[in-house]
Amino acid sequence: MHTQIENSKRFPHLANCQLLQNIPADLGKDFLNKSVVKTFKHDKVFIEQGQVSSGIYLIAHGKVEISRLNHSGQSAFMYLAEIGGCIGEIEAIAEKEYIASCTAKKGTILLFLPRQHLLGYLQHLEFVKNLSLIFLERMESNNSFRSIDKLDPVDIRLRAYLHFMSRRSPKIEKSQADLADIICCSRQTMNKELGKLRKLGILDIKSGAVVILDHETLAEGIDR
Repeated sequence: MHTQIENSKRFPHLANCQLLQNIPADLGKDFLNKSVVKTFKHDKVFIEQGQVSSGIYLIAHGKVEISRLNHSGQSAFMYLAEIGGCIGEIEAIAEKEYIASCTAKKGTILLFLPRQHLLGYLQHLEFVKNLSLIFLERMESNNSFRSIDKLDPVDIRLRAYLHFMSRRSPKIEKSQADLADIICCSRQTMNKELGKLRKLGILDIKSGAVVILDHETLAEGIDR
């Protein structure tokens, strides 16, 4: 008979994720062990925009792409959540529909905690503080990109988005066509701007991906 390994032992790195940091160890273990493991062998949409929230997801391994449908029904990339990131906590607490769709990339492992369990952790101040910090970071990012989208030219927008998407990994698994959609420019313009950055040694272009080679110079271009 096989004994099932507890999530806290299977995914020990999550004890230090932003959502669970600085809370009592037993509380963090309880959160992980009450969660249900969901594994994705292929890219799959697991949250549909407008779907009623039933709980919170924590990324144990892999990546989740967040996108939102606009008024014309077109899907717009928002950001890429990675290991340790949480998804759906705002909607779960507020008992509201998800404001965006989420696609788990191939090989991703998620821990899902149903809403009825999540509400119990809101009694703990450190847990609420962690949630507040997550909300604050998202607000700062959204405000920054809103300003960039409205005020800056294509080359600055591209640098800003590349810098943001490569915070945890230098490899951005987006094609040039994908980036053109994200930056809201033509594919020809995107190819031209990526070519400039490649000549400067800032990045390299792989099949279906962009690899950042020089984060410092990339960031300097944003400030300028």
